Amino acid sequence: MAGIAVLALALTGAAPASASTEAEHSEVVIAREFLSEYGVPSETQDDLVEAYLAGEAWDSLSSANPTVKVVEEKRPDGDYTISTYEDGSVSVVRIGGEGADVKTRGISECSVSGSARNGCKIDTWVGLVSMSFYTSYNLSSNTVTANPWGPAWTIGGACGSSLNYLGRPLANRAQMLINAQMCGVPYNTTFELRLTVSGGAATVSWS
Repeated sequence: MAGIAVLALALTGAAPASASTEAEHSEVVIAREFLSEYGVPSETQDDLVEAYLAGEAWDSLSSANPTVKVVEEKRPDGDYTISTYEDGSVSVVRIGGEGADVKTRGISECSVSGSARNGCKIDTWVGLVSMSFYTSYNLSSNTVTANPWGPAWTIGGACGSSLNYLGRPLANRAQMLINAQMCGVPYNTTFELRLTVSGGAATVSWS
């Protein structure tokens, strides 16, 4: 699965002892802080970290995986959806506004004119990985109406990362691909964030 290996390997102890080891330790700390913030018990955190050390993937790294709990939370900077997955991992996405439909999760900051949604922020956050970009779309024509812009991302555990693609591969899709190079052991992987407009609804997915 795209994006999994860099996180799994970034948390292993296989890298040579040095700054790399310190970086890996800091990534575990960051992961635990994120999980603690969203109420994940310490025992579950231990299991998740152990799974990464064994090279396994958290369920939250793919939006296709089923959730066991979804909570909507109001904050000063907007409304958020916090999803908990079967393994206890968590993803956090913004929702479009008051009473937003489930399919608008991960979409915020839009200006609305009829069926047009302009200047929308598309984003997701799973702790060690956050990704976002901006675009516009139309729910009547089921099209993305502007080339995406303003890409931003954070890839925990990576020594380097770069934008591989930001564009509209299809009339109804905006997509961002990030290449990441993990620390310690030479390995490259790709993370994806996608907006799809279909059937009068917009959906955000990631992997």
